[in-house]
Amino acid sequence: MKFRSLGFILSLMALYSAPSLSVTLDEYLQQVELKNGIIRATKISSEAKELRLDEGTLFFRPSFFLTGEYYDDQRPTNAPSFQGVQTIRHTLKAGLAQNLRTGTKASVGYNYYKTQINGANPNVLPDRMFFDVAPSFEISQSLWRNFLGTEFEAQETIQNEQASAAKFREQFDRKLLLTQAENAYWKLYFTQTSLKVQKESLERAKKLRDWNLQRVKNNLVDETELLQAESNLQTREIEQQDTLTELDTAQRDFNSIRESEGQVELNEPLEKVDELILNAKLPHKSEMREDVRSYLANQKVVAATSELGIQRNRPNLELYANYSLNGRDGNSYSEAVDMAGTATRPLTVVGFRFTTPLDFTSLNGYKKAYSQEVVASEMAYKRKYYEVEREWEILTERFKNFKERLRLAQKLEKVQERKFQQERKRYQQGRTTTFQVLQFEQDYFNTQLIKLRFERELITTYNQLKLFSGASHE
Repeated sequence: MKFRSLGFILSLMALYSAPSLSVTLDEYLQQVELKNGIIRATKISSEAKELRLDEGTLFFRPSFFLTGEYYDDQRPTNAPSFQGVQTIRHTLKAGLAQNLRTGTKASVGYNYYKTQINGANPNVLPDRMFFDVAPSFEISQSLWRNFLGTEFEAQETIQNEQASAAKFREQFDRKLLLTQAENAYWKLYFTQTSLKVQKESLERAKKLRDWNLQRVKNNLVDETELLQAESNLQTREIEQQDTLTELDTAQRDFNSIRESEGQVELNEPLEKVDELILNAKLPHKSEMREDVRSYLANQKVVAATSELGIQRNRPNLELYANYSLNGRDGNSYSEAVDMAGTATRPLTVVGFRFTTPLDFTSLNGYKKAYSQEVVASEMAYKRKYYEVEREWEILTERFKNFKERLRLAQKLEKVQERKFQQERKRYQQGRTTTFQVLQFEQDYFNTQLIKLRFERELITTYNQLKLFSGASHE
């Protein structure tokens, strides 16, 4: 087991002592945006949803319709000499139709018919083939279901808000993934920095051990001094082993997000990082974060779906009217067109349609269910809004606290370093013990690690706060 552990340590040390590339934060995030499949997909999908935000308005725009039909009727007739034994008809209908926001449906069409009657007596039915042309206008108005276009409006809202909800959700997912990528960058950076600090501490421990070994050989100090130094050295080696393992995980996470391989050395100057995060101000907070806006859009979808369901289950009372001009000629299509233009043979149709469901018990239950779904969606949206606002307050307070802690840790680090340096001089002069030097060195080492932890926590908190802004990164 010891040999395996030693082999593992040596392999990790060899891995991270190999030549490595240097990557800045901006370069890393560019790599992530270019190579990470999920981030690329969310960006493309979000842009696609942006183009569909007004798709529901197509419901109120004109549409073109065209119908063609071939009709062949060879059923027995009561008067074959007049009705013939076969009727063949070619039909072509074309026109424009539109739904209006008032709940009105209107269409303008042009109808063409060519009719041929076979088997009729020529003396009884001279025109056995003739053309019919009928320009027409039709309109209908709902007076109950879909009154003033409530059903039309619900259908439009559902389509638009579904695209809106998906767009905001994917925008937030992309920001979240980029934030995770930035956190992975800083995790690797601070792990590498911690390793450097531990290497310096390990070098000091080795020098102290070697110096005590020489003094023991010269009978200048008791062997206890050497044992303390040796124990301190082994403790530093164990700590370095733990950090090497953590570094391996951080490097894998770093590469996994950017979907690339290779060792990377992050050489951001620590002083520059300190200055950057200490001078960082709270990111701008947008009125509503994207994930909350997605909840709001979903709430609108549920409300519109509820309204659509209620309208669909209502009785339908509809007035309709149709007016057409008609022309017929047995010789040519053009003559029938000219005749239709004279308006001498109009056709007018006015009527109403009424339908109603009869299972009133079920209808009342469905109406109640739709209302409950709306209430549930409103509760979910309000809860999400509350959670996000509360999260902002907590992160803001944490950001301020870690800033203050980091300032204090910087001051403490300088004091601990001076204290350790002074105690090491006293030790070299024989005025103190190894234990005292090790204690001061441990205090200085722990303060360095604490400062690094505060720096990492501060940057992580700042990145979380950036999720509340309108931009992905600042």
